[in-house]
Amino acid sequence: MKRNIAVSIGLIVLVIAFMVSGCVKSIDVPRSPAIDWSVQAVDGQARVIIGFSGLPDKGLVKAFGGEVFAEFGFIKALSAKIPVEAIDGLLRNPHVVYVEPNIELHALEEQYLWGMNRIFGEESFEFPTWETSTGAGVKVAILDTGIDPSHPDLAGRVSEGVDFTGIGSSFDDNGHGTHVSGTVAAIYSNNDGVYGVAPDATLVPVKVLSASGSGTLESIIWGIQWAIDNDIDVINMSLGTSSDMQSLEDACNAAFADGILIVAAAGNSGNKPGNRDTVEYPGGYASVIAVAASDSNDARATFSSTGPDVELIAPGVSILSTIPGGDHAYYSGTSMASPHVAGVAALVLAAKPTLTNAEVRLILQQTAENLGLKQEHQGYGLVRADLAVQAASVTTPPASDTDPEPGTVTVSNISYSLSRNAKHMYVSVQLDPVVVGASVSIEVYLNNGSSPYFVGTITTDTSGVTKFTVVNAPSGSYSTVVTDVSAAGYTWDGVFPENSYSK
Repeated sequence: MKRNIAVSIGLIVLVIAFMVSGCVKSIDVPRSPAIDWSVQAVDGQARVIIGFSGLPDKGLVKAFGGEVFAEFGFIKALSAKIPVEAIDGLLRNPHVVYVEPNIELHALEEQYLWGMNRIFGEESFEFPTWETSTGAGVKVAILDTGIDPSHPDLAGRVSEGVDFTGIGSSFDDNGHGTHVSGTVAAIYSNNDGVYGVAPDATLVPVKVLSASGSGTLESIIWGIQWAIDNDIDVINMSLGTSSDMQSLEDACNAAFADGILIVAAAGNSGNKPGNRDTVEYPGGYASVIAVAASDSNDARATFSSTGPDVELIAPGVSILSTIPGGDHAYYSGTSMASPHVAGVAALVLAAKPTLTNAEVRLILQQTAENLGLKQEHQGYGLVRADLAVQAASVTTPPASDTDPEPGTVTVSNISYSLSRNAKHMYVSVQLDPVVVGASVSIEVYLNNGSSPYFVGTITTDTSGVTKFTVVNAPSGSYSTVVTDVSAAGYTWDGVFPENSYSK
């Protein structure tokens, strides 16, 4: 089975604005700019735009030996090729207002990387500083189309990789993987380069997608297995499918259980109102951080997938990064948002290498900036590199500013929900008062069985909630028992609310 990776490359629009103050009564327009036509000409012919006082006169242009290419309907002008020696004669005609060279215009590039500065909390800052962490010592596997290790902005950052597509090389023959990699760990090598979130992290190319941008499920599973076997710290998967594949979820669960933090694109299947559950897989799995895309106005990109599985949001519109051949390009997509989060995870791990993947994940959640969007659009909010690194220096994962005084904690609510395809069941346990980072253990029983059907332990998020995923839950009657709650400074009252659920 092949999976298509949707990469939306945003259009760059060049806008020329004229600001005029005061009252202008008359303007004396020269009939033609001072142009060195010998420079503009090829074999004595120049490509020009000719303006007229009335309707464009194609016959006049042809009479001067010109060839008309197009007539513009909204201005009194046409495009043509004309002998250079005929230009003066044309300008002497009273109906001709101007003759201008058909010059090339270039898109105006940003003077700084808006997305990078946004996640560092420095919207007006032109270059972020890495005060306490640069990602050194952290290995980030890019499961993608490969990486171009010769790119100047990635020099010395790319380790030997592996190919699972059959071409025998992890070199990027598409461009997507190199673009993703630049966002994670590019180094600012010159004034024309870009920089990544964690410039000292090690990029590991794991080529699971071909030159067409697609790859088999088998290739991706092998890539995850390889990451487990080679002590990878963070996996970035800017790829996805709408198909919920058990083998892919099992592979992700195994990697997370092995201590790897997994970050993936939420998908580009969203609609403008964002009213559908469209998060793609592997982002939709509980062991994976699904990242949505925001724009420079802190709004959700309209293409960004939405749903309860969105965990974080990051810049993903018109992101400038590296592409093969030493070049740079603007891409848009949740593929571009995901590596921002993977890079921040690398910074956190480098700041405190003893953190587990679950603790890093909790830090990313707790330090995310609420953009005021729906939870299904932003998850916990915008990933913040500066706040996450600060939190990593604390002995324990950070607590909420609104944490109550130590006392007794109770389980206030146990609720159930189903995945989009009703395949998996979610069990959410709410604590009261809200305690962040508390450890909650549960047993789930099916049809009043004597042995638990499911057993799990998870820490609470910033809302004081744990969300367990019961994989492939069959139809039947469920009940959940909380077996332990461990929260620093709190004593669990040992009581849990009665509950039941029929699937």
